Amino acid sequence: MAAPGVGPRYSGQSDLLRVSASDVQRLPHGCGLHGALKVRPKLKPTDWVRRRDDAQTFVLGIVRDVSLRLHDVLRSSDWESLNRAVQIELSQYQLHAGDRNYIVRAIENYLNCHETSESELGTLRLRVCDPMVVPDTSFPSNQLTVWAPVYDSESGVREVRKLRFGQARPAAKDTETWAITAAHIAGLFRPRGNLERIRVVEVGLIDGSMETLFDGSPSMAESLYAAKVFPIARKIATSNKPTPGNSCGGCKIAGCCTSLEKLDGFLGQSRKGLATRSVSARDLEVYEKCPAQCYLISNNLPPESNAPPSSRRGRVIHEWLAKAHMSSYGCDPSDLDAIDSNFPPDLDEGDYLDSREYVTQHAVICPLREGARVIGSEVSVYGYDAQADVVVVSKPDLLYVDSDDTFVIRETKTTTLSLPGNTQEAFDRFFAVPWLLNLIGSGYRGPYKSDKARLELEVLTSEDSRVFSWDLGDARLLRMAKAEVRLRAKKWHRDTTWNSAPGEHCRRCPVRGWCPDANADEADDDQFRLP
Repeated sequence: MAAPGVGPRYSGQSDLLRVSASDVQRLPHGCGLHGALKVRPKLKPTDWVRRRDDAQTFVLGIVRDVSLRLHDVLRSSDWESLNRAVQIELSQYQLHAGDRNYIVRAIENYLNCHETSESELGTLRLRVCDPMVVPDTSFPSNQLTVWAPVYDSESGVREVRKLRFGQARPAAKDTETWAITAAHIAGLFRPRGNLERIRVVEVGLIDGSMETLFDGSPSMAESLYAAKVFPIARKIATSNKPTPGNSCGGCKIAGCCTSLEKLDGFLGQSRKGLATRSVSARDLEVYEKCPAQCYLISNNLPPESNAPPSSRRGRVIHEWLAKAHMSSYGCDPSDLDAIDSNFPPDLDEGDYLDSREYVTQHAVICPLREGARVIGSEVSVYGYDAQADVVVVSKPDLLYVDSDDTFVIRETKTTTLSLPGNTQEAFDRFFAVPWLLNLIGSGYRGPYKSDKARLELEVLTSEDSRVFSWDLGDARLLRMAKAEVRLRAKKWHRDTTWNSAPGEHCRRCPVRGWCPDANADEADDDQFRLP
């Protein structure tokens, strides 16, 4: 696809296009080159091969496969017998304990939804899983597919099921293209003799909720696909502009893509891990607290607990700063109307008043004064460490150039604790500091190639604020930063077990509902309580 010497070289079949319902839902909003390669399954890069992570369980695949094998058990047994059957089925898989707990509940909820559908449509017979069709027989290399089970009723209704980790959602813009594509594929798939109606439903595996995304005739699905989805599919197939983003972590050319920053040796690991992975500073912070939490979050298990107030506050403040700084707005504590106008409109009064205090403190030390030029706010930086075979993800809060032409990365942190006393304490308390020092030390300058660079850490409390600064000309400082990143990444880089590390942090863990050890610290506390 790329001209010689311009980018990755490829081998394989470039004219075979296989577009899925998930592709038309997700790919239009990401990297154009990733999308074009994703829908060409036979086209591979010759310069690099992505190594798969066998330690990462395909949870939805297991939920679906086991559920389909248990349809007959559902009709003939009580739920106690069904549970025994589930355990027998799952014994063939090597599963993380958290995955297993989720899967058991998800299977039960899927089968509940199956009963609900049968109560409405009559007995349903599994027709096919993951149907693939050729919408135009004159172009057999153009294929459509959907990852979903498809059922038929005796009355001529065909049902397609979209599985969702969390709760089912009413039909929305981001699911419309998936539903139309799935319905169109179901309408083309044979047999079509008495097919009168197609229903596409979303199944919420966390609670057994169901929502109808499409309900109509095959001809309706075909016309909607032609009008709304085909132009999207064509755009995906013809795009070729690389735009680094969330797709980099799973892209087939991540290791040889010219649009990723060259960060060889960034993680300081002497060799590759067991598979190609991606990691951010936040991932390593979570891993250090509990490897199981890091794994279960990355495996998309739905949270069962609300985010703590500190997390909500930090998110609101960062959203406010991003909005203000993207317009090169210099924050001023005297301009409270401007501060108020940038808060999310749906914020409740308590969170608003709490967050406003921190933003007001930021306004005192906002860097966007005379001569400062904003490069980007909340900019995601994607790079590749070839030595570790890891996609490295960073998201500095603000990139700007100051009045003396120095490239500056500023990171903002909020805290209810006291401010750090000096730069060493700030370095030790906030892992973002050594991570971003390592990023700049690796040569990153964003779109602004300057010889001078500086890292700033802005720490906010509700009553005070302070900026800490590090000179990138200090070789000893850069060695310290690299060593800190290397030590934090070492165990994560090779981990395949993701064992839990129970502690006080379990009380705030978003995925504690799936972890069998989540209450271990509370049990330890009970041992020391008087009766």
